[in-house]
Amino acid sequence: MEILPSLTFTVGFITQADKVLLLLRKKSPNKGKWNGVGGHIEPGESPYRCMQREIMEETSFYVDNLHFGGILTWTGFEIECGGLYIFTSKVNSQSLIACQEGELAWHPLQFAFSDPAVVDNIHYFLPPVMSGKAAAHYHFDYLNGSIVKYENNPLPDEVDIHAPYWGGRSK
Repeated sequence: MEILPSLTFTVGFITQADKVLLLLRKKSPNKGKWNGVGGHIEPGESPYRCMQREIMEETSFYVDNLHFGGILTWTGFEIECGGLYIFTSKVNSQSLIACQEGELAWHPLQFAFSDPAVVDNIHYFLPPVMSGKAAAHYHFDYLNGSIVKYENNPLPDEVDIHAPYWGGRSK
């Protein structure tokens, strides 16, 4: 079985009615693009708990209804090869706070699915994630900032969103 790259990040897409909350990133990677909220998994923290913490820190929403949508891995991107866990959650409010990571704004789902101002790989994985498809492994190969190969595979058995992260690679 192929060894997964280190899954060290989370990304979350918060919805309310027919809108999705996106972050216009002011830092690399994906600077100047709309993305979900999220960040680095801290040592000893599970991906699930990391996503709850990142959502709270960046949006002030406390969520206890996270839905796991899969993992995303990449090679050839502006940061070294790696991976992240994808989550979604519904909230009851569209109130926003200031965020150090960038500008938060509510957008129609179709904007997230197709607008060129959104991180390009989101157009591939977010529609199936939002439609309730089974969690999957989405992989992207980049060359000169563009996607040159995309794969959608079954989720590897070893992925556990509740296991603490201690660094290193997933086995």
